[in-house]
Amino acid sequence: MEDDLEYYITFPTPTPKETQRRTDTGDDDDDDDFVFVNGANGEKEPVVFLLGWLGAEDRHLAKYCGIYNQRGCITIRYTSPTSYVFVRPKAKLLPIARKLLALLRDMSLDDHPVFFHMFSNNGSVLYYYLTQAMAEASAPNILVKGCIFDSTPAPRRIYSGARAVYEATPGSVWMKLCASMGMVLYLLSWGILSVLWTIITGKLPNRPPWALIEEPVHCPQLFLYSQADKLISSDDIEFFIVERQKLGVPVVTKCWSDSPHVQHYRVHPEEYRDSVYSFLTMCLSQDIMAKEEVSSTADEDAKHKSD
Repeated sequence: MEDDLEYYITFPTPTPKETQRRTDTGDDDDDDDFVFVNGANGEKEPVVFLLGWLGAEDRHLAKYCGIYNQRGCITIRYTSPTSYVFVRPKAKLLPIARKLLALLRDMSLDDHPVFFHMFSNNGSVLYYYLTQAMAEASAPNILVKGCIFDSTPAPRRIYSGARAVYEATPGSVWMKLCASMGMVLYLLSWGILSVLWTIITGKLPNRPPWALIEEPVHCPQLFLYSQADKLISSDDIEFFIVERQKLGVPVVTKCWSDSPHVQHYRVHPEEYRDSVYSFLTMCLSQDIMAKEEVSSTADEDAKHKSD
């Protein structure tokens, strides 16, 4: 496993709890309204990419992995290094995005439904380059069924960037302060260059992750965020949501009033799981409904021919 691609993949247990869209008794319990059972009935297990926040360790993402594995999903976990997001991100993250997508082909998972779950702007920046990699001719032809944004996205700002680096930097307070000051200087320099770019070209710079506001992929999107988040403003996320809806993207939202940045699952575990499960069910049910319509049409055509 290469140093720049320290990923983790987890497969669900062989015999997860069987779930159905409806019980035989007609009960509409949401917990039973799930549309796949670990590949049963010809369905492929969904593959979920978990893209970590700045400084996230695998033990952190593993907790979210359990949410999906309990419902028969395969999970691939990866967190990009801190420096990759701020210094030449395209040169470093685009090759990683290609390698992550190649995992699907290498493991014969490229025909499975795929979901992306992004945490904070760090995860969203990597997802942006994944969308770039998916648009390349050499990319595997995958079916993206949905995207989940946790505490993201938002435009890059000096305060939020410096604070994120402070929290993610290991070591003493002085080490954290030095890293934060370096980030402040970097963002100030980039801000000056952005102003010059606007003056010269007449165009506003649109950098990731905020560039995802114009993402051409129109699969459903779930936004999990909080009004108490001190790093990513709920106003930014809600503005992003409105713009995506204008483009016809199906959007589902869950906003809390008290949970800190990327800690919604810790504070509200049941509501978090329910939101994720409902979203998965919605996205996968659309696929099932489409197949049923095709099957129904084929049956009708066969009936007419026999008549």
